[in-house]
Amino acid sequence: MGINEINFNPFNPIGDYSVNVYNQSYGTDFNAFNPSSTGYINASNFQQTCDTVSLQLKKEIDDVVHLTQNIETELNKKYPNGFKLVGLGRSPSLIIELMREKGYDAKSCALSGLMTGEYDISGKYPYLNQLDSIEVKKYGEYLKELGISADEIKNSTKPTVFVDYTRTGQSLRSFQELLARSEIGINENVNFLSLNRDLLPNQSVNERKIIDRLWENLGIKNFSFVPRVEISQLGQAKEITQNFKPSEIATNFLKQAIKILKMCK
Repeated sequence: MGINEINFNPFNPIGDYSVNVYNQSYGTDFNAFNPSSTGYINASNFQQTCDTVSLQLKKEIDDVVHLTQNIETELNKKYPNGFKLVGLGRSPSLIIELMREKGYDAKSCALSGLMTGEYDISGKYPYLNQLDSIEVKKYGEYLKELGISADEIKNSTKPTVFVDYTRTGQSLRSFQELLARSEIGINENVNFLSLNRDLLPNQSVNERKIIDRLWENLGIKNFSFVPRVEISQLGQAKEITQNFKPSEIATNFLKQAIKILKMCK
């Protein structure tokens, strides 16, 4: 299926928005590439660039690039001397691909299901201590092949920033605890940030709408560039990722978004 044949909203199973719904929801003058906003192109160029894309997909491409630009700005504020970026799991992978296209050292690591279990009284996930040591070690080897190792991160002049979309932050904290286990040993020169809470501060009404639509209904996972690897599949991460291919809709969406990025000032 080509992108010009897509007439549904992949972020929302209800289906594509009509022009009237689009205008009622966002206003006829709302566009992330408003020429009055630094770093964005104007709506007419956006229209020409995406002339084969449905109205809803134009809206989604517009929104994702807008969020990527804001996340980039915030990261550069926090780390003016540079950073390495790692996305955790499927949710941030589209943003990670766009950041890499913009020239950043950005990559994704596959892992899902980190919310399994409940916190104990110490505030930690007890199931992390129960994970098989050999499986954890294998996951560490998978990370090393991605260039994510304790020595490389520790000796880097730039911090490595792990990011994810969060609701409670428990998954990100759990992942931090997993990396710190002796079999992996990543606990220096690292930061763990929420894309939506730490890197999109002071959100406008429209940005909150975008985040709700893209992430709260988990539709962003339809555009994943890493597979789902459950916490129970730690030792199989390498094999699962080697056999993974992004969906056609994800690949086409990324291509269109890259076209827009290249037109940004």
